[in-house]
Amino acid sequence: MLLGAVAAAQDQRPLPRDAPQALAHLGVSVHVVAHDELEPDQLRALARRDVTLWLKTGSNTLRDSTVEHLARFDAAFVQLRPPLKAVDARVLAKAPRVGVWATAADAAALVGRVPGVRQLAVDVDDTWPETLDAVLAKVRPAIVRFRPVGPVDVLTWGRFLAAPGRKIYAPDSADQLALECSTPLAGVPTPEVHVATLMTVASQLFPCAQGTRVVVDAALEPWLLQSLLVRVPRLELVVHVNDAQQARQVKLLLDTLGLARR
Repeated sequence: MLLGAVAAAQDQRPLPRDAPQALAHLGVSVHVVAHDELEPDQLRALARRDVTLWLKTGSNTLRDSTVEHLARFDAAFVQLRPPLKAVDARVLAKAPRVGVWATAADAAALVGRVPGVRQLAVDVDDTWPETLDAVLAKVRPAIVRFRPVGPVDVLTWGRFLAAPGRKIYAPDSADQLALECSTPLAGVPTPEVHVATLMTVASQLFPCAQGTRVVVDAALEPWLLQSLLVRVPRLELVVHVNDAQQARQVKLLLDTLGLARR
């Protein structure tokens, strides 16, 4: 009842021999989480249709070459922190479609600081403070990602459901995923689970959520990719790129999915 909108998991054993062998992405989208220290050419190789970039940053100062490649992705969000200097904000003016990615504590201080109309993605980690409802009502994020630690009480879950924007639920425990669908589709958060959870929790993946985000390794086994494509409805892959080797592996994954460069 508490988390009645969240997907669980599903058997991800290899498919039978008569299953489709050709890999087609079938509408799958990919979220690439990378760092701005990645070489510009490596970042550019990952810019594809149906790929969203989540760019982690060491500071608010971005290289011009990095900003140039942000526009090549279908969508991109850049991690920012206050205080945001005017000179750093002006650099992002070269990529008008790029969104702002911030923590719940930093979001209010960043809204309106970057030129243009920007989408805002907010991360809520650990707990949901009482003051957060007013902050989210003010900043109107496009995406709210809730990553609780431990059980979530009924009141907190209701406030999460009432938040503006698309809601992504990424708990730290598989125990919080084996749940039953009980709310209308329009109010169901998108579950985000690691692929290891899908392989260890023995239950069906509920089709009521608005897609399922599956976190995978850069070097994803072909049989597992095939299984995910066939078995998980409205699949969104989430993959982290921490170095050049992983960048090459993710490029191969995108090539395998047939995602074309922009």
